[in-house]
Amino acid sequence: MARAVVFALLALVVLFAWRGEVPDVEIRYLPRQTQTGRIFPDHPLGQGFVCEFDGLHAVDVALAPLGGERVDIEFTLRADDPKGHELRRARVAASELPESDDWVRFEFAPIEDSSGARFYFELSAAAPTSHSPWTRYRGVPYMIRPWGGRVVTGSALEGELLPAPPRARTDLQHADLRALAFAVDGVDLAAGPAQLTLSDPRTGEVLRTSRAGPGAPHASGWLFFEFELLHDTRWRALHYALELPQGSRLIAGDEGLSMVAFHSSAWSEPSVLGATWRGEALHDRDLVFRAWSEGSRAALVTRLSERGDRRFVYGSAAWLLSLVVLSSLLRRARDRESE
Repeated sequence: MARAVVFALLALVVLFAWRGEVPDVEIRYLPRQTQTGRIFPDHPLGQGFVCEFDGLHAVDVALAPLGGERVDIEFTLRADDPKGHELRRARVAASELPESDDWVRFEFAPIEDSSGARFYFELSAAAPTSHSPWTRYRGVPYMIRPWGGRVVTGSALEGELLPAPPRARTDLQHADLRALAFAVDGVDLAAGPAQLTLSDPRTGEVLRTSRAGPGAPHASGWLFFEFELLHDTRWRALHYALELPQGSRLIAGDEGLSMVAFHSSAWSEPSVLGATWRGEALHDRDLVFRAWSEGSRAALVTRLSERGDRRFVYGSAAWLLSLVVLSSLLRRARDRESE
């Protein structure tokens, strides 16, 4: 019994002695599949969030290298909304950008009263960037045609999503289709709109239409088309047609255009307010980021409890009790063997 108590106390000491930081807010996204694309001048990308604790002092953004000439990336933190009062600025030099997919930290003077406050940050650059933020769309990606090796040009492109047969594997195996994302080498939505039309290939009936946004250049990233849930998509055939600005270039592979089909919806914490693009709110997606504040060790335990929905507390109590019971049983077994 005494030994079990000692072990339990030692575990608590380790927990409270843990000085590693825990993010205040974090978007987790593995495996990462949909990068936003290059950041163009005058078209900043951003994200909103609510800070839980005081002392907000850094934001990490997950970036993917795309190639090309490197440029500095500017970070701006604003209060309350995407166009709110500027609070902090930070910069990461081109030479400090990672060679591979990695977190990039933007540090600034701590904001002492950040607890409960709404913040929006944006990333900007003086020239198209060599790196792209990752985007997590708020849906479940089931059909994934990965980034291909060829470029398809044209302002009118179409294709089929088919069952098996004729496909070796059914394209749409789930219901509640809500969005399609297409890999683009370059589509300038500042020059004109991009529209997706989904129809029944047998009857020609138009089922859904969607316009991509915002009106900004997209390059080396994924272009999202969201629409009202299409419920009966399991094992169904669909025809898709894209109307794009002149000069558009999409990415394709062996199965056709590279795309991701998103179904249903993914839950997001109330503290995550959605991505922004040139100040326009995009509530269907988030940049992959994490924000850091000055939470204490006591706050760490509270956070683990709250985010575990009390299961952390109950699990810890059960673990401690099991140690006590196990220690008692082992002691009794040794006593019997010695008799």
